[in-house]
Amino acid sequence: MFTVRPVFVGWIALVYQLPLQLFFTIWCGAFFGGLFSSLHLFPKNSSIPFALFGTAAFLLFPLVSYFGKKLNYARTEYKFSDDKLEFEEGFFNVTEKVIRFKDVKEVTLRKNFFQRMYDLGTLYLATDATGSLARTNVFNALGFGNISASGVGVCDIPNPDDTFERVRRIVDAQKC
Repeated sequence: MFTVRPVFVGWIALVYQLPLQLFFTIWCGAFFGGLFSSLHLFPKNSSIPFALFGTAAFLLFPLVSYFGKKLNYARTEYKFSDDKLEFEEGFFNVTEKVIRFKDVKEVTLRKNFFQRMYDLGTLYLATDATGSLARTNVFNALGFGNISASGVGVCDIPNPDDTFERVRRIVDAQKC
């Protein structure tokens, strides 16, 4: 029937990963800085190891996050038919999934502040067996996919209101 591809917006991907970036900056600085200080490779009581490893993490983490999400979105495609949604996503980990519309219990449209700036949204199709939502996956910020235990988040799609209405009508037709 129709196909939808997610839209990658680089600066939004970087904003989403910022809390993890700050955490790993401090963690890497403290852990690896402390490890290398204990090996006496740097002057005693020097902050060089902390600064060196913290800076490396601060610069590398957003690169991995940015390119991971970009590559994931480039490969992702959602194919809606009369009775099911088929999709394949991922670059680091490839996932294929089929959601039959007769099993969908709820269709939800979410549009956060950043998505509304670009007329994007996330469509979530929930089934009875739905477990945790995709946003509970901490590695989602790195672009490692968006599926949950069951159900699917169709993330960052253009024209989300139109797509929501089309999918809602298809799901409602399956219930009759």
